[in-house]
Amino acid sequence: MEIKEAQELVYDHLKKIGYTEIETIPTHAFLHLIEEMGEVARTLLHKETKRASLKYSTEPSDIEDEVADVFWQTLKLASYLDIDLEESFMKKFEKNKAKNKNLK
Repeated sequence: MEIKEAQELVYDHLKKIGYTEIETIPTHAFLHLIEEMGEVARTLLHKETKRASLKYSTEPSDIEDEVADVFWQTLKLASYLDIDLEESFMKKFEKNKAKNKNLK
């Protein structure tokens, strides 16, 4: 699947379930993305520290699911902002390649 297809799949799903009526502006999508990034951070901290030894600690979700949530929310935000994420990614990739070609 290409990024563009994934972006359309996510947006179509959200529209079908009525989520686009709840989360109505790009700021909402961005805040949801930040929330998911916090869950990745919590999971990493849980795995890389001794948080599991604390009696009030909860076991976070699997890191793979949390990173997938970040990707999902990024696709959603791009749709809300009418950004072709695949095209934007390729432009940014080429820009970074050109900028960093003299580093080796």
